[in-house]
Amino acid sequence: MLTSPNAKATVPKSSPPQTLLLPFGKNLYLVPATAIKSYAKFANDQIKTGEDLGALLATKAPEKWKPYCKPDCLHCIEGETGKCVYTTFDVPGWPEERRFLRLISATVASKNFEKIKEEASKVPITNERQKTRMEVLDWNKEDDCPNRAQINPEIEKWEIATGEAAAKSCFKAPETKKRAKPGSNQEEEAEAKRKQYICHEEFVKQPPGTTYKINEVGGLLHVVFYRTAATVVDGGGVGVEEEEADAEEP
Repeated sequence: MLTSPNAKATVPKSSPPQTLLLPFGKNLYLVPATAIKSYAKFANDQIKTGEDLGALLATKAPEKWKPYCKPDCLHCIEGETGKCVYTTFDVPGWPEERRFLRLISATVASKNFEKIKEEASKVPITNERQKTRMEVLDWNKEDDCPNRAQINPEIEKWEIATGEAAAKSCFKAPETKKRAKPGSNQEEEAEAKRKQYICHEEFVKQPPGTTYKINEVGGLLHVVFYRTAATVVDGGGVGVEEEEADAEEP
């Protein structure tokens, strides 16, 4: 069947047709139907929330991505800037999430595709479409996309999805955890204890050259400051010790 040069790739068996969306930078791009070398048969349905999707997309750990690399869930797309493999996710409550193409990185592909091929080889291939999907697992960075991390839709001059053609993903980026400074845990524990045990505090400046006494009077704290023996009485008078000595003389 001939494909119009202007036709856009859509989610397989979607009715009405839903165009596939390729996130790149701050934009979403529509993919020409002629760029699709192999369509996925299904979208991955193991992800249940936007938080779970965000956690997966934030990592390139091959073992985390392995369940999502089965050939029936892979799209292969080719442009002038390279050929790459993508997958999609069907998340409950978000019917348009399956439109978003998520890149299978070179790191994930290099570690997982051979293992998936070995596992899938036990299932007999019965038609040409199955054969094409299995061949997607032959992808390797050196031959298919050696000069960049993925296809660049800006260079390809693919159309940006706007208005009704665009959609909102359920993806939620994981919260960034600030790295604790050395000793900050002890400081936080000390502050927590202060808040637990101290209900009120005030700082009172002690006049120089004084001693003090604290009395409790009717639920109030009465702080009295006394001049020390070395303190000179205002106006150049005698000190406390001298006053006491004068008082003892006949």
